[in-house]
Amino acid sequence: MLSGTCAFCGNQTHFTARSARIGPLVEPDSGESRAYFSKFALEVAGTCDACHRFNSALGVSAYLQRSLTEGTYLTGADMVREAEAMTISEWSPPLMARVDVEFMPPGVAAYFAEAHDANSVNAYRAVLLLVRSVVEATAKDLEITSGSLVQKINQLAEDGHIRKGTREMAHALRILGNDMAHGDIDAVPTAEDASDALRIARFVLDDVYVADAVRQDMLARREGR
Repeated sequence: MLSGTCAFCGNQTHFTARSARIGPLVEPDSGESRAYFSKFALEVAGTCDACHRFNSALGVSAYLQRSLTEGTYLTGADMVREAEAMTISEWSPPLMARVDVEFMPPGVAAYFAEAHDANSVNAYRAVLLLVRSVVEATAKDLEITSGSLVQKINQLAEDGHIRKGTREMAHALRILGNDMAHGDIDAVPTAEDASDALRIARFVLDDVYVADAVRQDMLARREGR
């Protein structure tokens, strides 16, 4: 069944096939007969049944007895049959991670959300650069505008905005992103680097904006009862 999570509305839904393109012939798996049966790489463009935006499914067609030609486009009943029976390996565009930015200033939140978007498409250099910008923007929002990034991180801690442990992690982030910020073409960040950077940024933002806001919100609600 042509189902997945829409990259635009975030719903887990069915997609209506609109076009299908046949890719190269795929070798049968062990135990599958080669006689008269075949399967192909398949790309299907379909509209989300919830929001009607286009998403593309990439994968492999079902192992069926029929004749298909690489590079051709399917329409009508043939398209629907192949789309509904295919095995999907990935969707395009990829689903962008939904990130909680409640209680954060809009400018800081925008950097943080964009860093998560970059991570969704495996743009790890961009993640590190954007997360460094999260820390810079947070410091600026608190009127800490002078000095290097390391000095700003230390000032955040000295002023009581972040905890000692968060400061140590923020310095690790500074080290992670330093090569990216200075255009070191040999530095290739990994998925783990990007994940760590996002986690560190979350700690900084929770310390500065979220923890106290949540506490105050909870106490206000409890006192109102």
